[in-house]
Amino acid sequence: MQTLTRHPLLDVPPVSRPQFTHPAVDAVLSTAAALTGMEVVFLGGLTEDSFTFERVRGDVSWTSVSEGVVCERADSFCQRLLDGAPATTSDAENDPAYADAAVREQLGIRSYAGVPVHDAGGHVVATLCAIDRRSVEIDDETIGVLRELATVLTPHLGVLSDGVVIRRSPDGGWQVGDEQTGDLTSAMVLADLLSAEIAPGSRPPRSDPPQDELARLRLSVKQLEHALAARVVVEQAIGVLTERQRSAPRDAFERLRKVARSRGRKVHDLAREVVLSAADPAVPLPPELAGRR
Repeated sequence: MQTLTRHPLLDVPPVSRPQFTHPAVDAVLSTAAALTGMEVVFLGGLTEDSFTFERVRGDVSWTSVSEGVVCERADSFCQRLLDGAPATTSDAENDPAYADAAVREQLGIRSYAGVPVHDAGGHVVATLCAIDRRSVEIDDETIGVLRELATVLTPHLGVLSDGVVIRRSPDGGWQVGDEQTGDLTSAMVLADLLSAEIAPGSRPPRSDPPQDELARLRLSVKQLEHALAARVVVEQAIGVLTERQRSAPRDAFERLRKVARSRGRKVHDLAREVVLSAADPAVPLPPELAGRR
């Protein structure tokens, strides 16, 4: 049997348990499903002893694989991956790295592909994986795209600097450190960006159409990264308008979007001007956004 080497990052104490509710997670899982063509894709959460199917997308008939299901970490394919096993197998029953994993027989897994997800400090906090009961070959280039998708997730798993974590508050809202906030506006902003209603600056050029599915998915990853970056500017503008006009964040976003559309502007471009106006009152803005400065 193959001797596995413990992954060095696992010796680093975890910073904080990540959250898996950001809209970027859904976008990444959708792309991973199209990329691999496997029955189920998921994000796995890790504690010292357990593995949890945190977010799952795919064949609902596979009832043993659903969100919230927990198994022993040592029995999971993801632990084998982190211990140095190959990133993919299409014949787990006869693969020395995965054959004796308890979860293989329990779930009937034949094919697996997985990559680690790291936090900003480089610690492994989750895994992005795909599994199938059929034999599905995954090449190295596809694994490379999965790794790119994993890096997209890093800023959006709810783990903030200095160990501060975004948590659900008892009233159904969100808590960031000691401050109560809501996440609906953030989700709305990202949804707009990803639906192409907003074209953020520096978006990768759409030159020649991708020659194959893998190239198209790589372009999708780049566009997702730029949409997530653009969201920061829009949310900064929402903060400026919320303070300036004494309004709720959701109302501020709706006003920003309405003004942009009425003037044929991109929301991202207008948001940048709103942010600049906070430091420079000479920056011209539409009257609906100028307010008190």
